Amino acid sequence: MIYQDVYWTAAAAYGLGVIGFWLVLWRIGRFLPWRPLRWWITWIYLCIVLTPWQGTEPEPYYAPAIIVAAFDFMDVGLQASLNVLMPMLQAMVVGTLVIVVVGIVLRLRSMKQADEAPREAG
Repeated sequence: MIYQDVYWTAAAAYGLGVIGFWLVLWRIGRFLPWRPLRWWITWIYLCIVLTPWQGTEPEPYYAPAIIVAAFDFMDVGLQASLNVLMPMLQAMVVGTLVIVVVGIVLRLRSMKQADEAPREAG
């Protein structure tokens, strides 16, 4: 593995950057009125920056898939970088489907509660 102290220092700096940008994203997202949209934006961000992958050139290392794909694109080519990105894209799709289903369920529940409120009052 690459020099371990440099690797862990870079990983710590990357982690702090991820947390810092997530906080900025969260603060900005508070202004979006629809909760599922805020969840989706956060999910996409976390998938992009935190999906792990093992790179192999010049030595084995672990990094976010987006970074490994960028280096593979420059070194090996487009097909290799797309293979690296596939788990990240799958996580995005599955998470998006879950968020859509949860959003629909929440909307149906709020519509049901709004429909029952006039009946109880009347």
